[in-house]
Amino acid sequence: MTEQQLLHYCKRIGFDKKAIPNYATLAEIQQKHCAAIPFENLNPLLELPVDLRLDKIFEKIVHGGRGGYCFEQNLLLLEALKQIGFTVRGLLGRAGNDENSAGRTHLILLVHLDGEDYIVDVGYGGFVPTAPLLLHTEMAQKTPNEDFRILKKEHEYRMEINIFGKWRRLYEFDLQHQKHMDYEVANWYTATSPESRFTQMPIIAIANTDSRYTLTGQNFTIYSRHQQSKKVALKTLDEVRDVLERYFKINLSELKGFDRLGGKVYEMHSRAVDRAQMK
Repeated sequence: MTEQQLLHYCKRIGFDKKAIPNYATLAEIQQKHCAAIPFENLNPLLELPVDLRLDKIFEKIVHGGRGGYCFEQNLLLLEALKQIGFTVRGLLGRAGNDENSAGRTHLILLVHLDGEDYIVDVGYGGFVPTAPLLLHTEMAQKTPNEDFRILKKEHEYRMEINIFGKWRRLYEFDLQHQKHMDYEVANWYTATSPESRFTQMPIIAIANTDSRYTLTGQNFTIYSRHQQSKKVALKTLDEVRDVLERYFKINLSELKGFDRLGGKVYEMHSRAVDRAQMK
């Protein structure tokens, strides 16, 4: 990433301070990135390519006003942190509903700073950590949102989040060095396989310090630590468009084939109605 690209990235996320390689910069960039750039899988859902070349990611997310998923978002952040002067590299983890539900298809970042290792992740989705997390401690760690912890499991680590007093698994990872081709292989599966969740339904998320917004399938949820979550089932393409633009700040003007998303939303709503009637 060039200095000029870094300036454009910082403007995109609203970071207007001098970018120096210290903890304060790292923490503020991570939090502002999570609040400004949505996690979204519209390209895989509409059978559009997910290109991991930096210039393509930069054009889509920084100039295009779009979001992306872990490979795009964390690779963009990785290059920005390198340009600032951080020591950072990528790791691969297994995310999913349970320990054996997915392969190594989640990219996270390992940042070495002032003698400590931190896990930084802006591409997890609904429960994305909004602050750097120390690797070598199992204590609960506060973020602007929920508490997180990293547990050591034999040769791996487990990332967990505390939701309403209960610890919930997010993913496992190890410290093996990765090459860009490793990300390409995992990204190809994630973006194209009919077994991938990202080719089946909308999975959209964004997080600020007050609330998390998610769209999973047809269900739009506003989650706050301070009040009861609100959930709405979206039924039409116009409702989806309004939510994507208003809450997730996604620029849909250049997205090819967006109208095809309406059929997927209608199918999901119909299946939900059928399941409710069968109960």
